Amino acid sequence: MSYRGPTTYVLYRLRASFWFVPGAMAVVAFIAAALSLWADGAGVSELLKPLGAPFSIEKDTARDLLSTLAGATVTVVSLVFSLTLVTLTVAAGNLGARLLERYMQNRVTQVTMGLFVGTFVYTVVVLSAVGIGPVEVPRLSVVTALVMSIFSVGWLMYAFHDLARSLQVDQAAAEIGATLRRDISVAAARARELGIAGSDDLPTGGPQCVVDARAIGYVESIDWLILGAVAREHGLVLDVPIAQGAYVTSVDPIATVYGRAEADDALCAQIREAVILGSVRTEADDLMFLLHLLVEIASRALSPGINDLYTALACVDHVTGSLAQAIKEGLERISVRDDVGRLLVRTRSADVSRMASTALSTLRRNGMHNPTFALRLIRNIERLAPLARSHPTGPVFLEHLDRIAEHAAANVPQVDREAIEAAADRAREAFGV
Repeated sequence: MSYRGPTTYVLYRLRASFWFVPGAMAVVAFIAAALSLWADGAGVSELLKPLGAPFSIEKDTARDLLSTLAGATVTVVSLVFSLTLVTLTVAAGNLGARLLERYMQNRVTQVTMGLFVGTFVYTVVVLSAVGIGPVEVPRLSVVTALVMSIFSVGWLMYAFHDLARSLQVDQAAAEIGATLRRDISVAAARARELGIAGSDDLPTGGPQCVVDARAIGYVESIDWLILGAVAREHGLVLDVPIAQGAYVTSVDPIATVYGRAEADDALCAQIREAVILGSVRTEADDLMFLLHLLVEIASRALSPGINDLYTALACVDHVTGSLAQAIKEGLERISVRDDVGRLLVRTRSADVSRMASTALSTLRRNGMHNPTFALRLIRNIERLAPLARSHPTGPVFLEHLDRIAEHAAANVPQVDREAIEAAADRAREAFGV
C-alpha cells in the first residue's frame, strides 16, 4: 500500500497488530451487551417469552447456558492463539521470518480471535445480569449470546480452511505478487499525481547544506507532500538520497537542501518529521520490500537445505508479472514539482530500473547453478521484451540478460550450456538485438 504520512502510517501499524481488531470487537461486544440488556429491561424480554424455546428459557437454565458458552469461548480463544503461533513458526521456517508480519495482518485470524473474545465479553456481561434487577432473565440477550456462539463456531471452520490455505507456499507467493502489482499501480498513479515530467537537474553554483537523520532505523515511510510543501514555502529544492526501506544512522544525510548555506532548527525539524523511521523494515510504503520477499522465497527454495525448485519458479513468475505491471503502468521515480513544473523534491523512490536490477541480480547470484531455473529466468525476460524494448529501461533488461546467460553458462553442466545460449539468443532477438 501507499501511505502518505504519520496518520495513515499509524493506521497501518494498527491494522498489522494482533490486538487491535480483537480489542475493538470486544469493545463493540460490551456496548452491544449493554444495549441488549437495556432493551430487555424495556420490555422486550417479556414480549419474546410467548414465542417459546429458546426465548422461554428460565433463570437457572440461562445461567448454566451462559456459563458453558463463556468457558467454551475462552477455550477456543486459547486454541486459535496456539494454532496461530504454530502457523507463524511454520511460516518462519519454510518461507522466511520476514513474512511473519503478513501473517499477523491476516484479517481472518484477527476476526476469529475478535469473534470469540467478543462473544466471551458479551456472554459474561449478560451472565452478570441474570437474576438481578426487575428482569431476571434477559431473554433477548441470552438468545443473542447463543446465536453469536453458533456463528463463531461456523466462522471457526472457515478460519481453519484459511489457515491451511495460507501455509501453502504457492498461495503465499501468489498473495505477495498480487499485493505488489496492486501497489505498483497505486505508486505509479501517485508519481503521476505529484508530477514526474520535466528535468530532475539540481541547482548548481548556489548555497547548499545537508540535513542528517539524528535517529537510527529503517525508513518506513516518507511524506513527499510535506517535503514538497516545505520546499515550496522556503523557496528551496530538496534532494532526498534515501528511499523507503533504507537503513540510516544518526549521521546519515536524509536531505540535501539547495538554496540554504545552513538549515535552521525549524527547517531541519520539518524535514525530519516527514521521514518515519522504525526498528524493522515493513511494507507500509515500500514496494521493494514485497519484491524482496518474493526473491527471498525463491533464494531459500534454491538452497541445498530446501531444494524446492518449483517454488522458486513460481516466485520468478510473480516477479516477472510485477515487472510487467511496472513497465505497463510507467512506474517512475517520484519528482515533486510546483504548479509551473519547478523541481521541489528529487527522490529515490522505486522505479522499473531499480526493481529489475534488484530482482534479477539477486536471482542470478542465487540460482544460476540450476539449469531449469536459469532457463525460466531467461525465458521470462524474453516475455517482457514486447513491453521493455520500447521502454527506457530496455537496455537494463538486456544487460541483466547477458549477465544471467554468462553466469549460467559458467555454472551449469556442459550438456545444458547449449540450451542456455539458445534461450539467451531468442531473448535478444525478442529485444531486437
